[in-house]
Amino acid sequence: MNPYIILIAISSGIAGAIAGSIVFFFISKAMFSLKMSKRVELSQISQEEAESLLKKKGFKIIDKQKRADIVTYIDGKPNLGYVQADFIVERNGKKFVAEVKAGEMVSDPNEPSTRRQMMEYKFAYKPFGLLLVNMLDRSIHSVDFESPKYGEDRIFRLILGGLVVIILLCLFWIFLSIRVI
Repeated sequence: MNPYIILIAISSGIAGAIAGSIVFFFISKAMFSLKMSKRVELSQISQEEAESLLKKKGFKIIDKQKRADIVTYIDGKPNLGYVQADFIVERNGKKFVAEVKAGEMVSDPNEPSTRRQMMEYKFAYKPFGLLLVNMLDRSIHSVDFESPKYGEDRIFRLILGGLVVIILLCLFWIFLSIRVI
């Protein structure tokens, strides 16, 4: 076989692989850009519909895309950051932070990333309440957080147990006093 033909075949293969990689790169980049623009468009539509829904439910829109600064201390050194809520709303003189969600998973307040985001809002904005606006079913949910109080339950049980023991001892003493007489 002619060595020039082999060289041309290898060169053509390499050139084809490079050209294919470049075409693939630009097509995937364009598809990603299209996907992101659709996501942004869906987000904007959801925001507009959520604003309408909040107003319909009696909330007054105070601010949109409101940022709140937070300081995170890492090894004692302050780092300035921020959180950004979709809406700050008010009803009956009380302020709420409203977060809009349109995805299947993130519309659940117990989904970890949504829950963490809502907890950040509670910390940063210190609102009267938190609202999760679920655009899948056009509902508004009130969300709040509290740590379980395991220690208080244990103390209550100890006190109750102690009272039961004291009552039993008193009854036993009364029973013994009656028998002795």
